[in-house]
Amino acid sequence: MNVKFLTIMGLIILSVTSCKKNDDDPTTTSDPSTHIFNASLLNADNMLESVTLVNATLTDGTTAECYKVVFKSNPVADGPYCPATINDIGGVGIYDGNTNPGFQVMKAELWNAMETDGYDIVDANGNITIADPAAGPPPSGGACLEATPDNNLELTFLIPAVPKLATSNDVISTVEHIGVSRDGIPLTGHPPSATQSGGGPGGGGTIPSLDPCGGHPDPFGYYHLHFGAEEMNNVLAANNMTEVECVNFTQSETAFIGFAKDGYPIYASKEQDGTLPTDLDECQGHFGVTADYPNGVYHYHVSNSSAPNLPECLKGVSVNNGFTYQ
Repeated sequence: MNVKFLTIMGLIILSVTSCKKNDDDPTTTSDPSTHIFNASLLNADNMLESVTLVNATLTDGTTAECYKVVFKSNPVADGPYCPATINDIGGVGIYDGNTNPGFQVMKAELWNAMETDGYDIVDANGNITIADPAAGPPPSGGACLEATPDNNLELTFLIPAVPKLATSNDVISTVEHIGVSRDGIPLTGHPPSATQSGGGPGGGGTIPSLDPCGGHPDPFGYYHLHFGAEEMNNVLAANNMTEVECVNFTQSETAFIGFAKDGYPIYASKEQDGTLPTDLDECQGHFGVTADYPNGVYHYHVSNSSAPNLPECLKGVSVNNGFTYQ
């Protein structure tokens, strides 16, 4: 970690000490002008209530002011996901089997590879076995996973008003919550493995389907993203995937993507001047000027080629149970 980063983060930590620490009083006394979180960068049309400041417990045991933001579930169009037959084109997926592994379109080459690896995912008539992960155990021979959406959920995010540097990087695990997009969509770590069981959907030849924008419904029904969708067509092109494209999110290489759960903003792959940053740290972040923070701010960038492309670690401390739904 370089000296410049530590100096900047030290100043931010000092500002956190002004945060009110009384859990019994949800009001605030700190200066909002010092807050990194900016609700105006989020899509207010998708919010279910006004943004408020509350005190919340962070993962390091301290208490700090945090913004509470409540969004409706599934605010954007989505799909397609699993194709009906081996001859159809569906969404995309990440296969980690022995034959033809990698990020790819859900088409015949994928299903043939899975059949070669011993999974029985295509029936005698060429139909793809499709399973809803919320409907119980999937077929033992393998399946394409496609969950049913629930458009009536309330998604609540708690985000530190002023980020606090953690003592070590928060390495994001599979399907771990990363943050919230500008549209109120949860940003999430890697999707489950298609071959290795991990206590959730996936494993045993059950491959989670993603739409061409890199998202899908959770088994509980809320759409979430495993990619920074505003860069998705660049990612598809970098991986030679020409049969599908992301049409549900405006594509931009400089867009504001959302806020990470530690309170730092996330941007697309390029700086506001259209250049790729050359000083990103191991969490895909750096300090610099953005269109929304003219005085500079530590922020993350998504990749324009990696799959998935969201940061794989975070620098700050997040809120305990900072994402909930009902």
